Amino acid sequence: MTYDALTIDTQVVYSNDLELNTGLVGQLSQFKGGLVKLLLSEITVREIHKALTEKAKASHDALNKAIKSGISNGQLTAQQEIELSGVRNAMEKPSDHAKRQLSEFIGRTGAEIIGADTLDIKPMLDRYFRNEAPFSSKGKKNEFPDAIALLTLEKWAIQNQKRILAVSGDGDWQSFAAQSQHIDFVDDLGKALSRLNELAEATVPLARRVLDLIGADEQGLAQSLQASLERAVESEFPYLEFDGPMPGEDEGASLSLVDFEIPGLENHSTEIDIVRVGAQRFAFRAPVWIVATVHAEISFSIHDSIDNDYVPMGSTTVEREIEFEAFLLIEVSHFTDDEEGESSIIYHIDNVELLEAPSSIDIGYIDYSLAEPDYDFEMENLREDPSSDRPPQKS
Repeated sequence: MTYDALTIDTQVVYSNDLELNTGLVGQLSQFKGGLVKLLLSEITVREIHKALTEKAKASHDALNKAIKSGISNGQLTAQQEIELSGVRNAMEKPSDHAKRQLSEFIGRTGAEIIGADTLDIKPMLDRYFRNEAPFSSKGKKNEFPDAIALLTLEKWAIQNQKRILAVSGDGDWQSFAAQSQHIDFVDDLGKALSRLNELAEATVPLARRVLDLIGADEQGLAQSLQASLERAVESEFPYLEFDGPMPGEDEGASLSLVDFEIPGLENHSTEIDIVRVGAQRFAFRAPVWIVATVHAEISFSIHDSIDNDYVPMGSTTVEREIEFEAFLLIEVSHFTDDEEGESSIIYHIDNVELLEAPSSIDIGYIDYSLAEPDYDFEMENLREDPSSDRPPQKS
């Protein structure tokens, strides 16, 4: 099946951690000026802008909270407070930051925005009262944004005699596409990119060759993948879920790679999705099983019912080994080496990203008590002169 355009819904961007220039969403830049056009419904753009604004606001609020906490806890000098407050005040307004991110993304991808004002209201109302997709799912009759997005996209396809491949995790998008003559559905962006690349089938053997070289530890690809994956894992900062003897929260968790395995590597059966094809470069997605160590600082507190506040009760350091499934996005360049009259293809791993890593990790029960080192000290250590507390001697 040949497609003229690709479109995505908001869930695709959410699954990419709201990152527009990395991961599979970052690969959409390949469509700028190409035969396949990237389409975005105005509804999708507005929803993405809202989500990006909330993410930017959370970063601003987190910095503001950290400054206030550092001041009240005596951790910041007056000069540090001024400097950090200056950084906070210089940050872009969340809405402006989100708008700039979207503008840059649209520029990189050459996306065409399909306006919501192109929709005829009557066909949408007819679908609503007949409970037709995308209004057919229980509990979603009032979700008009999906209907506006899909109907405007379909209208564009009809007017331009084009066929659209729509990527979404929403079942109502799937139901709508099933009855549309102009929109097909796929639930995964990696699969969609693979389907759209005309040279994907011819590139699969090259990707398998790269995996074979990694498994055989040739051309330095295994070491390159290991080093790149270590950096990718270290760039993950998941939210921690845990139980403990009192309420607590993580003060920032980080991961370090212990080991990894690419399923099917030994018997050449690894599932591969080609997501980008070029003259001397390509990118593919493959599954991976990660073993990592979680490093975190957990702070605890108890509730003061009188002041209706939480009283800090110290913190503890946690290290736990975890396992999780994810995907690798491997970008590869290659060239032909004609050494001694024999031609061979040399591969180089340009970039590795970790896709669909868990955003939250359950590390179980934290065994914490007031006997932790934070509270294990001698009062004498706080006194400049222990003898000063002695009662005066009688003369």
